[in-house]
Amino acid sequence: MRILIDTSVLVEGERRNFDLGSWVLGGRHEVFICDATIAEYLAGKPLKDVSKEQRWRNYWESFVSRLTSVPLDQEVCQKAGELLAEARRAGKTVPLGDGLHAAVTELEGLTVATLDVDHFKALGVRAVNSLP
Repeated sequence: MRILIDTSVLVEGERRNFDLGSWVLGGRHEVFICDATIAEYLAGKPLKDVSKEQRWRNYWESFVSRLTSVPLDQEVCQKAGELLAEARRAGKTVPLGDGLHAAVTELEGLTVATLDVDHFKALGVRAVNSLP
């Protein structure tokens, strides 16, 4: 399966609540992130706990930064806007980051791995919760 990893799943992996590497290898998934994932992950850097910051940095350097990232171009941004507007029309409010992830998912023919499956279903894209 071709998977776009949502930031929520990366955070669980970084916190050691989920072995993302084993999940990827075990499922023989082809995995991607997108540029929105990079921004969200970097914005979540721990600031007050040195040991958490080091763990976060190690995860970034050894795993996250090595993943193929799909760029956010104008086509992706337009698709995200369309998907977010449709969700809003249906009474669902979804964060912009999830809209960008959903647009990449749809345009690239991927399935998003996320903890927020409902957000992505509201956006009309395939989503799986990869955590047991």
